[in-house]
Amino acid sequence: MHKGIFVTATDTEVGKTYVSCRILESLKSLGVKCGCFKPVSTGDRNDAKALIKSSGIEESAEVVTPEFFKNPMSPYGASLLENKKFNLKKIEKTFDYFLNKYNFTVVEGVGGIMVPLKKKFFVSDLIKIFNLPIIVVARHNLGTINHTLLTIEKLKSTNQKVLGIILNGNKNKNDISVKSNAKLIKQLTKLPVLELGYNEKIDLRKTKWIIK
Repeated sequence: MHKGIFVTATDTEVGKTYVSCRILESLKSLGVKCGCFKPVSTGDRNDAKALIKSSGIEESAEVVTPEFFKNPMSPYGASLLENKKFNLKKIEKTFDYFLNKYNFTVVEGVGGIMVPLKKKFFVSDLIKIFNLPIIVVARHNLGTINHTLLTIEKLKSTNQKVLGIILNGNKNKNDISVKSNAKLIKQLTKLPVLELGYNEKIDLRKTKWIIK
């Protein structure tokens, strides 16, 4: 088992927090001392609170999410609006704290991989600094093949290790593409693909590729 994973997505509101929480719950059930870390968020720290609850650790939302902006927009946009600099050193220090304290850490990103954190610095750059293997969360529905392939290609272009893809959320019964999207994404990316619906748990004994 590696030291952790970075959970990113093809877009915002795709379900990174939901997936991260399900992974944390499964790790906890297996007796793994697991930390959770969301380096930056905007609008609120509700994601951090959900991660803490799922992992069962005694950390504050301020520790789990050290960099916070009040306005619900990209961190770079919010930093300009609030006249507040993005503190990368603080994030790196907190990241080291979690890696040293816990056996495994689930790191959740913000938005997709090209969300700007500061000028000329994106989520993809933060992933590269952390050097953790990646789980990509995507939607089930029409358009997900394009968004997923673009995300995977970008990550591979910077030599990042992608463990697999999780298609998350409700399946639109009127969308014929949901019947084949997972199969096609697996075929085109050559990566494991897990289809996950709402209120479904992740069994890491059956999906070992997530943590190994």
